[in-house]
Amino acid sequence: MARRATKIAEERSTKENVLLLDAGDSLVGDQDPARTTQGRTSVDVMNRLGYDAMTLGPNDLALGLAVLRQRMAEAQFAVLSANAIEKATGELVAAPYVVAELAGYRVAIIGLSGGESAAEIVVQDPLATAQAVVAEVKGQADVIILLSHAGPEMDLKIADTVPGIAAIVSGGPGAQATPIVSAVTGTPIYHVDAANPGHAGRRLGAATLVINPDGTLKSQTWQPWTLGPEIAADPIMAAWVAEQLRQ
Repeated sequence: MARRATKIAEERSTKENVLLLDAGDSLVGDQDPARTTQGRTSVDVMNRLGYDAMTLGPNDLALGLAVLRQRMAEAQFAVLSANAIEKATGELVAAPYVVAELAGYRVAIIGLSGGESAAEIVVQDPLATAQAVVAEVKGQADVIILLSHAGPEMDLKIADTVPGIAAIVSGGPGAQATPIVSAVTGTPIYHVDAANPGHAGRRLGAATLVINPDGTLKSQTWQPWTLGPEIAADPIMAAWVAEQLRQ
């Protein structure tokens, strides 16, 4: 996380309009202290890094409603899912989207969960949800970005069949060195990293989107990084991480 902090700070120092986004399964994994704190330290890190939004992946949903509500209350960023539903009430677990002002545009960020339904939570069909929510937000936003943990095949199906999405940030299995771009709509799909046992968060990517006045995507570039020792660790974040590991 200390190297991630350095790279994020570099990007913010050279670009005016930056969104820091996450496609899910970032609250817990197989490593401490995230595991022992049920994602509290993960939320703390994301707050410190200045994240704007994340979607809920299946491992996040597996924390259960009570813990999830606590983590969402602690988050200083939008925690999203348009298709994770509480079984008992039929209500959404989290907000389906958030609309932010950026570079003179209204930018809608939609969250989409993947995985199987759990004891307390039903995960509804990602494609049908994407179709409905994109149609809903078109009147509220100039630019639409989708954070999806539905998997690469579903993300491509969404990109091909749901027009109006400027970009999809994808999570889960299927990380790609270069973006997948829909041959139908031109929507790019970015998937920089996938959590593996003993490993997560060692890659970071920057998508640069050039938007036309009407909100459509004019062009895009993509730069992935592996956060290796050649990137200096942010000393403040490094000290915080060391303190958490001592506890």
